[in-house]
Amino acid sequence: MINISHLYIYPVKSLSGISLQRAQIGINGFQYDREWMITDNQYHFITQRQIESMATIGVEIDSTKLTLYCTDSTPLVISLDFGRKTLVKATVWQDCCEAYDEGEEVSIWLTRHLGKYKGSALRLVRFSPNERRAVPNKYLNSEQAQSAFSDQFPYLITSSVSLDYLNTSLVLNGESAVTMDCFRPNIVVDGLEKIEKKTSYYLDEAAGRYRFAMKKPCIRCKITTIQQDTGVVRNSKEPLTTLAKLNMSGDEKNAIFGQNAIVSSAENLMTVVEVGDEVLLNI
Repeated sequence: MINISHLYIYPVKSLSGISLQRAQIGINGFQYDREWMITDNQYHFITQRQIESMATIGVEIDSTKLTLYCTDSTPLVISLDFGRKTLVKATVWQDCCEAYDEGEEVSIWLTRHLGKYKGSALRLVRFSPNERRAVPNKYLNSEQAQSAFSDQFPYLITSSVSLDYLNTSLVLNGESAVTMDCFRPNIVVDGLEKIEKKTSYYLDEAAGRYRFAMKKPCIRCKITTIQQDTGVVRNSKEPLTTLAKLNMSGDEKNAIFGQNAIVSSAENLMTVVEVGDEVLLNI
């Protein structure tokens, strides 16, 4: 039996995630996921790849406000109201997207806690509800999907079986085990082996309420080496070196962990995914 064991959203790209018991499917992924992004003053995106300590900024969200917090600091509260916010063009990878600048107070708070990046103050932008950022057609097989500020796909699904396999190998090689938060998934499943294999397949909720389509094994980067509770790189080579040796996707080239996914079908855009949901593997 395959079950959903954990759900996460990351309202601000590369800041701390939020663990949920239930998450609402939306047009760009789970509601609020990667809807905000930190940039330089030219609105080019910045992640933990550039500033590791971004991992230590906590995030909370409700229907009226986004709150950022860190140790020994007054939390920063940001209204979800779009009123009087400046519309800008922000760049994430090769995509230029309409976004709203969250203003000077937010910029000052972020820059004080995270520092400047290459001499630039930091800014926070929010993905415009009018923007559409499509997942590249080459991955979709005639389906359609889009995302906000995630790297490319609206969902990332990982398996606890894969984590156990990885950690067994790490420990046998004298390295420290890693935790799932290093991989920043949206959905963690129990009971599914070889989730990284390239063959296209689906995870269907047992009652047919939603279907996730696995589209691309996820190539991992430096962020997996960063301890998400401290923002410290414990070992710059692991778990990437071990993942490449394990070759879990069979491509013999990259450090792979988890699958990028889209929602292939759902009852509606208000459909809720819950911890404990049973999902069925369909090829």
